[in-house]
Amino acid sequence: MMERLFGRITKILVENGNISKENEAVYQYALKSMLILGANILLSLLIGMCMGMSGYCVLFLCALVPLRSDAGGYHASNMIVCYFLSFVSLILTMFWVKSESISQTIITTVAATVSLLCIFLFAPLDSRNKPIEGNERNCIRKRARIIVCLEWLAGWFLFIVRPSAAYTVWSAIVWCAVGYAAWLVERKIRVNDEKH
Repeated sequence: MMERLFGRITKILVENGNISKENEAVYQYALKSMLILGANILLSLLIGMCMGMSGYCVLFLCALVPLRSDAGGYHASNMIVCYFLSFVSLILTMFWVKSESISQTIITTVAATVSLLCIFLFAPLDSRNKPIEGNERNCIRKRARIIVCLEWLAGWFLFIVRPSAAYTVWSAIVWCAVGYAAWLVERKIRVNDEKH
């Protein structure tokens, strides 16, 4: 249904002379990406408001979106699964950061450090939907490493000011690494299916 809507919009743009026929597919992809990201951000902010944690929600998105964009990992096969997984990670993070304890600090810092190492060593992970090759891979790897290191260090700075803010930033790093684990599982399943 969405594909038809985007197709109609780009067809009108081509007919009106706003875009060329050769760029129609690019604009269709851009419209789809904007809708997906925009809807995800709006719904995430709504969840944050309902939980009384809008600021933490914004902080989580500011940490997760750029890191996930460059680090790569698991990509859901459809929008509904993607939204569901995004909202589950957001809600679990918001519940996680509501309290502060020594054990929570230890768990979060260890998980964030292990996740940092995974992302630093393996970024970027591509998928069938988003293959990455050659020089692009090296450029994205460098950006992902810089982002994850800066976020990890920002978490330490925030820890001095407000531990729950640090947990929020570190949780974004951890969820990105969870995406790596899901990517690995998906890849193994795909390889096994291709063998049979």
